[in-house]
Amino acid sequence: MWRLTVAQMRRSIARLVAVGIAIALGTGFVTATFVTTSTIEQTALAAARAGVGDPDLVVQPPTYETLDDTQIAAIEGIDGVAAVQPIGSSWRDVTAGGLTSAVAFSPVSPDERLGQVTLLEGAAPAGTGEIALPASVASRFGVGVGDDVTILASTWTGDADTVRPSQQLVVSGLTSDGSGLGFGMPLGLASRDLLKAWQVEDDWSSWQGATLVLAPGADPATVEAAIVAAVPDVTLMSGEDFARNQAAQFTGGVSVFRGLILAFAAVALAVAGIVIANTFTVLVAQRTRTLALLRCVGATPRQVRRSVRLEALVLGIIASIAGILLGLGLGQAVLSILRAVNDGVPLPAAVPVDGWTILVPLVAGVLVTVISASGAARLATRVAPLAALRPVDAPAAEGRTGRRATPRVVTGWVLTIGGIAAMVGAMAWSRANPGGAFELALLLGVLGGIVTLIGVVLAAITIVPAAIRLLGRAAGALGGPAQRLAATNSVRNPGRTTSTATALIVGVSLVTMMATGATTARVQLTQMLDEQLAVDVTVTAPTGTTLTADTIAGIQGVDGVVDSLVLDGTNAEVTSDSGTISAAVWRVAEPGSLGSVVRTADDGWPREYAAFADGWVVPKDGSITLGDASEVPTGLLGGLPDFTVLLDSEAWGHTGLTADTSAIWLALAPDANPVAVSQAIEDVVSRTVDAGAPAPIVAGGAVERAGYTQIIDTLLIVVVGLLGVAVVIALIGVANTLALSVVERRRENALLRALGLTRSQLRWALATEGVLLALVGALVGIVLGLAFGWIGSSLLLGVAGASVPLVVPWSTIGAVVLVALVSGVLASVLPARGAVRVPPVVALAS
Repeated sequence: MWRLTVAQMRRSIARLVAVGIAIALGTGFVTATFVTTSTIEQTALAAARAGVGDPDLVVQPPTYETLDDTQIAAIEGIDGVAAVQPIGSSWRDVTAGGLTSAVAFSPVSPDERLGQVTLLEGAAPAGTGEIALPASVASRFGVGVGDDVTILASTWTGDADTVRPSQQLVVSGLTSDGSGLGFGMPLGLASRDLLKAWQVEDDWSSWQGATLVLAPGADPATVEAAIVAAVPDVTLMSGEDFARNQAAQFTGGVSVFRGLILAFAAVALAVAGIVIANTFTVLVAQRTRTLALLRCVGATPRQVRRSVRLEALVLGIIASIAGILLGLGLGQAVLSILRAVNDGVPLPAAVPVDGWTILVPLVAGVLVTVISASGAARLATRVAPLAALRPVDAPAAEGRTGRRATPRVVTGWVLTIGGIAAMVGAMAWSRANPGGAFELALLLGVLGGIVTLIGVVLAAITIVPAAIRLLGRAAGALGGPAQRLAATNSVRNPGRTTSTATALIVGVSLVTMMATGATTARVQLTQMLDEQLAVDVTVTAPTGTTLTADTIAGIQGVDGVVDSLVLDGTNAEVTSDSGTISAAVWRVAEPGSLGSVVRTADDGWPREYAAFADGWVVPKDGSITLGDASEVPTGLLGGLPDFTVLLDSEAWGHTGLTADTSAIWLALAPDANPVAVSQAIEDVVSRTVDAGAPAPIVAGGAVERAGYTQIIDTLLIVVVGLLGVAVVIALIGVANTLALSVVERRRENALLRALGLTRSQLRWALATEGVLLALVGALVGIVLGLAFGWIGSSLLLGVAGASVPLVVPWSTIGAVVLVALVSGVLASVLPARGAVRVPPVVALAS
C-alpha cells in the first residue's frame, strides 16, 4: 500500500500542492505565534538584565518603601561586599543650543558589572561638575564630549523678578539611552555626590533598592545574613532571579496574548480542514475506478482506508514541516528588520526556538490533515468492486439538495435562529439593565454568535447555492453564453460548492466582525475624547511669567496649527457647592472665538452644569466664588483642561484679579501629526524662552487622542492580518475546486469546444465560476461579520443603555470584495489553461 500511496500522490501532485499550501499557512501561523511570544519574553528579560547589570545580589526594600543613604552605607561596610550600586535616578531639565530636554540621571557604577547604561564615548563623570548625557539628547542639542550644558533646578519660586537656579556642567561622556529605566526619559550618568546634592534640593533622599558585587572568596550566605541584620525586612535575590521577576511583570500578558493569537491560528487551521476535507473527498471520487479495481484484485476495505489516511499523513507531515520553516523564516526576517531600526532595544540575534515551537505546529498540522481526510477515507470503502467494470458516465447535474441534507439543514437553521435570538436577547438585556450583569449579557452574546456561525455553516447547503443562482442569473443576463454556462456549472455540485464557500464565509465573517468592531470603537472613542479633551494643544506659562511675543508668533507659525486663542489670567481659589479648589482663571476677550479652538464650544457659552474637572465658563446659570469673595455666574464647557475657569471681560472686571500669566490654546489641522506638531511647538518654546526661565508647559488632548486611535488602528491591522491567513487558505480552496471541476468535466468541455465554444469563452466561463464562488462566500461572510461586529460593539461599548450605531468599515469591505473578485479570476487561470490546451478530439477519446 505504501507504493500505491506514493503513486497516487504523484498522479495528484498539483491538487495536493494546493492543499499543502493551506496546511503550511496554518502551521506557519502557529509557529510564528510561538516565535513572536518567545522573542518578547527574551527581549523583556534582556531589558530587565540591562536595568541592573550583572550583580551577585539585589537588595529590595519592602513594598512602597525605599532605602536611604545610611542603609546604603551600611551595606557597603559589610565584609565581603566589593561594590554597591543604588537603584534609582533623579531627573533634571538640561538645556543647550536653545533647546531643553528632561533627562534622568543614575549614579555612576563603582563596578562595570553594575552599570545600567553603556558608555558609548568619553568617560564616566568624575565629580560634581560633570555628567554623561544620553547620545540621543546630545545629538539633538548638537553637543559632544567636553562641551558645556546647563542644568535647571527642578523647583521654581514663581517670582518673576528671579531666574530659575541653574548650574553649568561639562559633558564627560555619551551613553546609550536606557529608555524606560528613568521614568520613560533617556538615562544619563552623574556622580553620587551630585545626585545627593540634587536630592537635598528636591527634599528627598531614597533609593528603590541596591545591587552589589561580592568580593572574591566571600561566602554568599554569610554576606546575606549580615545584610539582613544591618537592614531588616529587605528581600535578597540573585541578579538572574531579579531580572526574571522584572521580566515576568513586563510579560505577564504574553501568555494571554499567545492564547488569543493561537485562537486565530485555530480558525486558520479549521478553514484549512474544510479545504482538505473537500479536496480529499473529490480525489476519492475521481479514483473510483482505481479503488474499485484494487478491491477486485483483493484489496480489503481496511487497506483502502489506510491508503487514504497514509496519503493524508504524509501530506500533513511534509506541509507542516514546510509551514514551520516558513514561520521561522518569516520570524527571523521580521526580527532582523526590527534589530536594524531599533538599536536601543535588546532584541535577540536569532529567533528563539524550543521544543514547543516545533512540536505544537507539527502535531496540529498532521492532526488537522488526517482528521479532515477521515471522511474521504470512509467514502473510499463504499466503492463497489464491480464499479470498475462499468462505463464511466459524465457527472450528472445535482440540481437541488437531496433528502440526505435535510437533518443537517434543519439543525443548521434551528441553531442559526437560536443563535440570533440569543444575541438579540443579550443586546436587549444590556440596554434594559445598563451596568447590571454585563458579563452575563456578553457571555450570552458570544455564545449566540458562535452558535449562529455553526448554524450557518450547517445550513450553507441551502444558502450558498441559492445565492449563486441569484448572482448567476444576473451574470447570465449581463454576459453571454460563457456566463450562463458558468452560472449553471456553479451549482452542479452543491455539496462541493458549499464546502468551498463555507471556508471563505468563516474567514471573511471574522475579518469583517473585527473591522466593524474596531471602526465602531474608533468612532465612539473619538467622540468621547473630543468631549473630554476638547483642546488640541495648550501652551501655558508658569505662574509669574508670560509668553513672549516671539514665543506666541513662533507657535502660531508651526506647520499644522490652523487656529489659536491667546489667554491671560492667574491662579485663584474657586469655591462652589462642590468645595474649594485652586484653579487657573482665564480671561476671554471674545467668547465667540472659543469655537475655533474648543471642540465642544458652539456659541462659546453653553448652559450645562458639571464638576470642576470638566472646565468652567461663564454665562448666567449658577455661580462660583473667587478668592476675593466676589460671585460670578457659571456654566459648563466640556472637555477643557482640568481646574480651568473661563471668564468674559465683564465677569473678570468684577473679580478684582490681576493677570500675571498667559497661555495660548491651539487647534490643529485634521491631517496634522499631533506628535510632530507638539515636538515642533516644544522646540519653538525652548528657543524663545528667556535663558534660565522655566519653560512653558506644552499639553493638550491631540497627542492622547492620536495615541488611542493609533492603538485601535494597529490592533485592527494586526487582527485583520491574522484572520487574513484564513481568507487566503479559503481562496486556495476556490482554486482547488475549480481545478477539480475542470478534471471532472474534461469530456464535457471538449464536447462544448467541438460544438463551437471558443477558448476565450471557456476561460471566461471558468473565471465567472470562480468569481461567483468567491463573491458569494465573501458577501455572506460580510453580512454575518457586520451583524456580529455591531452586536458585539453594542454589548461592549453601550453606556447607560445608549444604542451604538452600526459603523460600516467600507474600506475593509471594499478590500474583501476586491480580493474575492481578483482571487476568483486568478483561481481560474491555471484550470482554464489546462482545459483549453487539451484538443477536443483527444478529450472526447479519453
